[in-house]
Amino acid sequence: MVSCGITHNVPKDPYPNSFDKPNIVNSFVDQNGNFYPDNWRKTYGEPPKSGDVNAYSLMKIATEKGLESQLKGFEKTRMLAVGSKVKAKDRVFIFVHGFNAPSDEVNESYEYMRKLLKLNTNKDEVVKFYWDGLHTTNPFGGAKVWFSATSFSQMAGEFGLRNLLNSINNKKIILISHSRGASVVLSALSSATFSESFAKGTLVNHNVDVDAAKKLAENGNEITCIMLAPAIGLDDFKIRDLTTGTDSFCTLSKQVKRIHITINNTDVMLKKFVGFLSNKLRATDLGYKSNVCDELVKYYPFMQYTDFTGMKSHDFNKYIRNPKFKTMLKAEGIAVNR
Repeated sequence: MVSCGITHNVPKDPYPNSFDKPNIVNSFVDQNGNFYPDNWRKTYGEPPKSGDVNAYSLMKIATEKGLESQLKGFEKTRMLAVGSKVKAKDRVFIFVHGFNAPSDEVNESYEYMRKLLKLNTNKDEVVKFYWDGLHTTNPFGGAKVWFSATSFSQMAGEFGLRNLLNSINNKKIILISHSRGASVVLSALSSATFSESFAKGTLVNHNVDVDAAKKLAENGNEITCIMLAPAIGLDDFKIRDLTTGTDSFCTLSKQVKRIHITINNTDVMLKKFVGFLSNKLRATDLGYKSNVCDELVKYYPFMQYTDFTGMKSHDFNKYIRNPKFKTMLKAEGIAVNR
């Protein structure tokens, strides 16, 4: 990990979970989906530069210092504040980035996306959601980032994003994700399946029980998911019966009304540079091959895709600047009129 120059994606702001005028909620979680408290560095210190997955987390430090109840209390208070802030709004837009994406670069993309949306500051709220997808500038470190980030994305969804969704009632929620951000979204909407080794390691090293997440509340929301370059596959939609060892497709909340994804069989990251790997090593073939979406439509008839084939880049900024993305926003009735 050290040799590849991998670092954690952490906030630069001492108050990363905050509100910005006129209608922005900032939400930042660590590798286990815990929300960074106010002035977090003073209490929790700076994560190691090595990107070691077991050396640091908010709950790990809180446990060592006897601050578990304080951390959980901050999260509870924060979610109540979010619920209060959006109470009078009609729609909530939630942006979710992918892996290997530092927060400053992500925010530039978020700001560009915000300008593409037809927003009413009195009726709409924008949530900028940040999670620890790790980061490296070393081209040889990408694979190591990928394997850790796949589990972190599930934790960010099951504990972080789901906590946010549970604080929102009777709204139209539009989730716009990129790359492995699709896993964050899906893990928030349905329980993820973790490997036994990851679950044990997370409990022992971080005092976080992967099975202790609250279920998604049926809060009367209407949820639309727009997934750009979704770096997930069929298995991400399946849950395992630990008694029988069999897999079955998960049942999504009745609040989920639509999932609109992109397909791009020229995206070099989604095909892992050689296409036959797209459904291996933690599958990314949903965003790569249309037949995966076709299979999922049998179980989730509200799914559809837009074909981005021809664009080789996997970059967040390239996807949101592709004219087809604006077409997708127009199809959902949320694009600015220009």
